[in-house]
Parts: sequence; structure tokens; C-alpha cells
Amino acid sequence: MEELFENFSFEMLYTGLTRWIFVVLALYILVRSILSLIRAKNPAEVWAYVNAKTYRQDRYGSWELASEINEPVTHWENVIGRATSCDITAEDPALSRNHGILMRDTVDPEGVWSYRDLGSKNGTYINDIQVSRVGETGPEIKLEYGDVIRAGFTEFTLLPISLEEKNNNLAMRKADTKVMSAGPGLAALTLFQILTVFQLWFTVGTEHLGSILLAFGGLCACMWIYMALLRTLGRNAVEMETIAFFLSTLNLAVVATSAPDKLMKQFIAIAIGVFLMFVMCVILRNLERSKALRYVMFGGAVLLLIANLTIGTFGFGAKNWIQVGSMTFQPSELVKVAFIWIGAATLDELFQKKNLWIFMGFSAFCFGCLGLMGDFGTAIIFFVTFLIISFLRSGDFSKLILMVGAAAAGGFMILQFKPYIAARFQTWGHIWDPTVVDAAGYQQSRTLSAAASGGLVGTGAGNGWLDTLPAADTDMVFGILIEEWGLIIAVLAVLSIVTLSIFAVRSIMAGRSTYYTIGACGAMSMFIFQTMLNIFGCTDILPFTGVTFPFVSNGGTSMIVSWALLAFLKSADTRALRAPRHTAVRRQLTRDGDEPPGQALRPAELFHRDGRGRRVEGDDEP
Repeated sequence: MEELFENFSFEMLYTGLTRWIFVVLALYILVRSILSLIRAKNPAEVWAYVNAKTYRQDRYGSWELASEINEPVTHWENVIGRATSCDITAEDPALSRNHGILMRDTVDPEGVWSYRDLGSKNGTYINDIQVSRVGETGPEIKLEYGDVIRAGFTEFTLLPISLEEKNNNLAMRKADTKVMSAGPGLAALTLFQILTVFQLWFTVGTEHLGSILLAFGGLCACMWIYMALLRTLGRNAVEMETIAFFLSTLNLAVVATSAPDKLMKQFIAIAIGVFLMFVMCVILRNLERSKALRYVMFGGAVLLLIANLTIGTFGFGAKNWIQVGSMTFQPSELVKVAFIWIGAATLDELFQKKNLWIFMGFSAFCFGCLGLMGDFGTAIIFFVTFLIISFLRSGDFSKLILMVGAAAAGGFMILQFKPYIAARFQTWGHIWDPTVVDAAGYQQSRTLSAAASGGLVGTGAGNGWLDTLPAADTDMVFGILIEEWGLIIAVLAVLSIVTLSIFAVRSIMAGRSTYYTIGACGAMSMFIFQTMLNIFGCTDILPFTGVTFPFVSNGGTSMIVSWALLAFLKSADTRALRAPRHTAVRRQLTRDGDEPPGQALRPAELFHRDGRGRRVEGDDEP
């Protein structure tokens, strides 16, 4: 008993208590954010209506009305055709599968609609004027409400939504903005950070205490300032940022344990990432501006990859680093943002072969550069993202099968010419083999051993031994999470990334624009697939590829890009970011002489055409 008391210390007591406190706080912060994201409805808004009348000839050769539908328009780009995948579908054999596209220009606050023929087999007429030749892509034609698009044997009439429906859209957004309050989660996260600082003080020592205090204090200040700024702007949905700030806290704890001299640099990367995400969210709100920036992104990505091949340095088996003075960064990480931006922003000419070939050419250039660098893991992430973007744009499984086949052939060639990559595949599933456990399986076998010692609540930050392993804080960071923070917190970190992906998938169903849909899906695919490769690679479920865990792994460029990718997910969130002044809008409209919401006309009642096809306002039947 005396020996027990002699070995007893306040550090042991603190670590023993806080391990469980950390779990409770993590459960409160993350489960609260996860549930709020899962419960979000993300309602689709109706921007206009399309009345579709399909005609057919009877046996006497006279034309008669075969069918009529009123289709709500819930997106800013809407494909018209007979294919079931189209946004507006009509059972008309004279229609092409993808006949034309109805688009909303968001520069004008009220929205300006236009139409473009997609090279249909029978062309298109607008108000009985031919606007496209058969088989050729037509020009973009501006539309007014009440204009008639005649394609095949179907007439599509564009109709506005009523005042009542405008107010309903605002009310729907307001009703769905019942998100979690940011204050309690931030307070819990602040307590988590304070307790982590004390834990690192005991384990790391006083030598790096100043850096620890500055880094965690700076992160806490950055977090509260960001949330205060959002509150000032009237924005309430902060679940994604709360998750990202929590994972960034774990990141600083990992860096303080494994590489304390890089702690301040990592904090600066977090601050830059938060700022970049905020700027990107502002830019992405303007669709036309976002699409115009694709040329800047294209040029920047090409220059970065060429520079990497020219002056890049080797690190961990790949030539994917550029050193500028004492600073190093990974161009391939920065290109991730450009890759998604370019893939999503080439939608001003939807379904155009030329446009698709441009993106495919850029993708092939990226794959080639990554192959020459030897960055096998990042190449896989890019390829999966490319497949997802290509499918979202074409919906063609056959093309995807061909792409996968070509990639498999390319992968086989890489294995022939890159022996170290082939060695990783040979090690896969054999890391405990006596011949490889201390060689090619050294990292993974030690990672699994350290993870097993962590249990449910971990050994405490800084009390593990895995940080001495090469790349422990980057490629093997999941092992550190389990060893020092426990299985519960490690699993919660993974579930947070999965939840972001689930929210993205649910959000895109109500996406305003295909641009936001593709951007969110691209970012989602990078997050989820990168996490899978990191976890499954270090646990030997998949071949080890050497990729980072988003937000958690040490690395300034990776951290900045993780925050930047979060902006694409934020852009797909259709919930009201600002509490709408619903009552004020309604009162102003009524004051100006418009009909109150309860007496608003339905879309079909707003316009009709006379016998000559001219647009006439009124309530008479056409």
C-alpha cells in the first residue's frame, strides 16, 4: 500500500479522470452536431412552373391533347426531354432523350430564365419561331413568363410562382432552420481544449508549454470570433464548423505530442483554412462568379503540378513536395480544390461533349502528373472523385465501366514500373508474417499494437508511444487517436466525416443548382474516400497508400484544403443561413398593391395566349 501511494501522483489522478470527461464532452459536442445535421430537411424550393401539353394525331389526322402536366421547377438547370432522368419529362416520341435545358440566371434578383437546345433531332421553336437547327446546339434564348417552348409534339409554357408560394418558400426555409444553438457546443469544446492543455502540460512538459498555450488559445479565439461573425451576419447553421473545430483540436493535440516544434505552424494553417473557407462561401453564393473563376483555377492547377514535377522534392516515397525557404507544401493537395471547382463549374453548357472532354482532359493531366510524382494514394482519390463527377454529369454507367477498366490497366502498369508500390500490395494482409513484421509491415503492426493498448478511453494525450513511429502523426494518425484518446473518440471522429457525407447526399436532392450538387458530391467523395484509405490502410484492411485523415493528420496544406473543401458542402446547404424577414417581405408586397398571400393567383391563371400566340395577362381561358 505504501508503494502504491509513493507511485501515486496528481498527474495520474488528472489523466484517469479527464479520460472519461473527454469522452463525455466529445459525445456531447459531436452527437449533438451529428443529430442536427441528420435531422435537417433541406427542402427543395419551387422557382417556377412548366405547363407541358403533349399533342397527338387521331385516326382522322386531327391534333388532340394527349396529356397535360404542371411540373414544378426546383433547380436552376432543368433538362427537358423524354428520358426518365430529365428534370422535366414528357412521353413524346418526337422529343430527344435530352432535348434542351431550361436555365435560371441568378445575377438578377428575380431570376432571368433562358433556354438552349442540346442538339435535338427535331429542333426547338419558341413562340412559333425556330431557334435551333436539327442536330445542332442552339443559342441561349432569354425567356419571359408565358413564353411557349415547342419541342416535338409538346408545348412547354414557363409560368411564375405566385406571391403566396414566394412567401411559402421563405417560411419553409425559416421552419427548417431549427438548428442547434452554437453556444453550448462551443462552451463544451472550449472546456475540452482547456483540459487538453493541462493534459499536455503534464505529458509534454514545460519546454513547449508556450507554444501549446498560444496554439490552443489561438484556436479557441479563432473559433469564437468566427461564430460571432456568423451570428452578426444572421447565420445559424454551424454544425459543420463545430465538427471541423473539434477535429482540429485533436489535430493540435496530436502535433503537440509528436512534433511540438511544428505546433504554431499547424495553428496558422488552421487559421488560414478557416479564412479561406469563409471567403469561398462568399464567392460560391454567386453562381456566375463561381463558374467564371474556373479559368483561374485551371491555370493555377496546371502551373502547380508542372512546378511540382520540375522543382519538387521527394518525401515518403513520392515527389509531391515543394520547398520555399523553410516552408514546404503539397501542390497536389491544393489541386483538390481546383479539381472540384473545375468539374462543377463547366455546367454553363450542360451535356455538351466539348465541355465534358475538357474536364476529362484536365483530369487525365492530373492523373499523369500524380503518377509521375509517385503519389499513388492521391491519384486514387482524384480518380474516384472524377468517376462521381462524370456520373453526375452524364448518368451513363457504361462510360464509368470503361473508365474503371482503363484505370485498372493503368494501375497494373504502375505496379510493373513502381516496385515500392507493388511491395505495399504484397504486404497487404501479411503484416504479422515473421518475414515482414519488422520490415514492410513495421508501421502497420505497431499501429495495431498501440491501438489495442488504448481501450475505450485511451491512455491520455501524450502518454502513448506510437508518436515515435515514422509518419505516426500523418498516415498513421488513426492509431494515435485510438491509443491516446480511445476507441470511442476515434470512432466519433470517423462518424463525423461520414455524417458530413450523408448530409451532402441529402442536400443535393434539393440542390438549387447542379453546380452545388457536383461540388458537394466531389468534396464528399474526397472526404469519405480519403478517410477510408487512411483508416483501412493503417489497419491493413486495404493496401497502405499513405494518405492523411482530413482535419486530424499533421500537415499544413492538408489542413487548409480540408477547410476549403468544407465550403463546397456549405454551399449545398439549402437551409436558411439568415433568418428571413418573412413578415416584412409580405407587408411590403401588400403595401405596394400586390395581392396578399391568401389571395395569390395560381401560376396557370397569370397568363394566357390569344389566337395569335401573343402573351396576354388576365383570368380568361386561353
